[in-house]
Order: sequence, then C-alpha cells, then structure tokens
Amino acid sequence: MALLIGLLLLPAVASAAEGVAYINSDRIRFEYEGSRDIENQLQASLSDWQSQAREMERGIEEMIGEIEAQRLILSEEALRERELSVQQKRLEFEEFVNQVWGVGGLAAQREAELWQPVFDTINGILQDIGEEGDYQMIFDAAQMGIVYADPSTDLTQQVLDILNSSTTQE
Repeated sequence: MALLIGLLLLPAVASAAEGVAYINSDRIRFEYEGSRDIENQLQASLSDWQSQAREMERGIEEMIGEIEAQRLILSEEALRERELSVQQKRLEFEEFVNQVWGVGGLAAQREAELWQPVFDTINGILQDIGEEGDYQMIFDAAQMGIVYADPSTDLTQQVLDILNSSTTQE
C-alpha cells in the first residue's frame, strides 16, 4: 500500500521539483557589470569617512602632544581639564567610528542605498522569469544555504544576462 501511494505521489513530487529553481545572488553581485561603479561610489564614501576619522585621530594626538609638552607648567586643574578634553574627543571619535562602521551604520546604509535599484531590477527579472518559466519557487543559494541543487535549475546566468544587457543599453 505504501509503495502504491509512493508511486502515485511520484509524478506530483517530480512536477513540483520542476517548478523550483535557484539563483546565486553573490555571483550576480560579483559578475554584474555595473557592480564596479557601485563599488567605486561606495569606496569614495568610505574614503571620505576614513579621512574624517584620521583627522579626528590627528587632533587627539595633537592634544596629547600639547599636554605632554606643557605637563610641567600646567596646574593640576588645567592638566585635568585638558585630559578630560582628550577623553571627550576620544569618545567622539569612537562614536563616529561606530556611527559609520558599526552594525547598521552609515557604511552599511550607503551600500544598501547604492545596491537597492539593482536589487529592485533583479526582483523584477525574477518575477518575469518565474511567471514565464512557470516556477512555483526560486531560491537564493547564497542566502538559503542550499546543500544540493541540480545545476539545470540555476537561473543565475539568465538573470545576469538580462541584468547586464539592460546595463549596456543605458
């Protein structure tokens, strides 16, 4: 009886598997022809923030140097005041670094902002491929942790071809 049920269900399982495919978003991100432009824009923003961070560090180092040079002539109160200023500048620096490079910081926000139009385009491409190819599901191997998939179900190249052809037409 179990064998009979299994044989009856086999065509349903096979047809369901035919409606399943996947892409690899990491590969798309790497091979997308417009990715260099996006990465260059991101690097420009990162360079600006790095310059700001270096400038803040230099300011702190200068303050410390001044304190050391004047340590013998400063009163305890003046010395304590300047050391507190250095501590305040260090806190500001740490806050800046966390604001830019921390979780959900400006760097991550900038990257998301630059890639969002591409992701929207990819989602539209996947919507079209899904409807035209009669897929019930399309997974992302980079995000879903697929341990095995038949290479014939990989739509990554098809997405890349469409995405890259739209880039060259612009």
